[in-house]
Amino acid sequence: MDDTTKPSVMRPTRNLAVDFYRVSGVVLIVLGHWLAGSVTYHDGHFGRQNPLVDMPWTQWLTWPFQAVPTFFLVAGYAGAVSWDHRRDAEGMARQTWVRHRLARVLGPTTVYVALISAVVVVLELRHVGGSTLEYAGWAVAMHLWFLAVYLVVVSLTPVAIAAQRRWGLLVPAVLAVGVVAVDAVSLGGHFPYLRPLNYLLCWGALYQLGIAWRDGLLVGRRPVLLAGGSTVALALLILAGPYPVSMIGVPGQPVQNSDPPSVAMLAFACTQAGLVIIIAPALNRALRAGFVQRILSIANSNVMALYLWHMIPVVIVAMVGYPARLLPQPIEGTAQWWLARLAWVVVLSLVTAAEMVLLYWGRRVCAAPLAILETPLPDRRAEPIMLAGAATAAYGLAFIAAKGFAPDGHFPWLTVLIFAVGVLLVALGPVEVREPRRY
Repeated sequence: MDDTTKPSVMRPTRNLAVDFYRVSGVVLIVLGHWLAGSVTYHDGHFGRQNPLVDMPWTQWLTWPFQAVPTFFLVAGYAGAVSWDHRRDAEGMARQTWVRHRLARVLGPTTVYVALISAVVVVLELRHVGGSTLEYAGWAVAMHLWFLAVYLVVVSLTPVAIAAQRRWGLLVPAVLAVGVVAVDAVSLGGHFPYLRPLNYLLCWGALYQLGIAWRDGLLVGRRPVLLAGGSTVALALLILAGPYPVSMIGVPGQPVQNSDPPSVAMLAFACTQAGLVIIIAPALNRALRAGFVQRILSIANSNVMALYLWHMIPVVIVAMVGYPARLLPQPIEGTAQWWLARLAWVVVLSLVTAAEMVLLYWGRRVCAAPLAILETPLPDRRAEPIMLAGAATAAYGLAFIAAKGFAPDGHFPWLTVLIFAVGVLLVALGPVEVREPRRY
């Protein structure tokens, strides 16, 4: 063998618990979305009941379904693993690493936004009822906020890892203090416009904890102290503070825990993070069986598709089932209503299974990373353009999630254009210099 040939780099050992948390977290989020809003249909108009408002005790049920903290935690862990392998071990350039991570998210997301946009435009041209179009456009957009935040934290991963290696657990601690400060100023000082900063501070803190977990800083008693201390803080914030029980937004409440994240959400998130880190070793041992690992591998390769497309069955089933009187509408809160909710989940699961088969068949388009367009841009210009594109795409996604694909029954051309411009800027990469093959 030529002594100039580089030795192959061993792939990092997979943390099966992280794979399990990623899949189970998305499944719980999907079920929560399906159950949180109860669709109604009367006199040709769609509407929504909100059990969290009409039956306040159900707000406690949001706790097991709020898995976003775990998802950001394992995203940070996975990002650190990839950075160690690609950047440190293989020597991949920082810009290349970030662009490839962004491309994995923006490719499938762009396909989703483009297809939904085309359908909404066609329906608007065919003069579909404004209320129907607005409801459908909201239902298939409301979950995209997560991807907006995720694009930002992925873009900041090199900074996050460098800060972690220099200051350790002080980094997530400072982010947590930032969440407290924003809540104190925005709520106590009546500056609500500051609260959106907590999207980055709160979920960034969980992403940073994931990096710390990967680097071995959350071992021994630390996860126990994290979970225990956060549980006490959560109880005090809910019982003695202004924060509600629900871990998702409830219309009419003066303070929301998730939209944007509050100090109570941070305490809940850190409790959840501590618990999942504590049980990870036992979970890894339980998942060692070969067939379990194969199932996890298949599930992980399809988890992005499930998250992106899981609200499409809601619209299809509602649009077909309610006008045709195929779906019952019992009085909210009755035994019949709860049975109807169970049937609703079963039907959606079956439709989603068929949808996932179609998405797998079309995975070369629906799951493909964003294509990188090689341009003569120098590296020093290409990287800030890429980061500006990620921020622009995140901004567009955030507004789509907030307003839907058909606010007031009309397609939001400007918002979707902003997202498209951001995607294009991320795709504009410099020409990569390839090393000649060695024999």
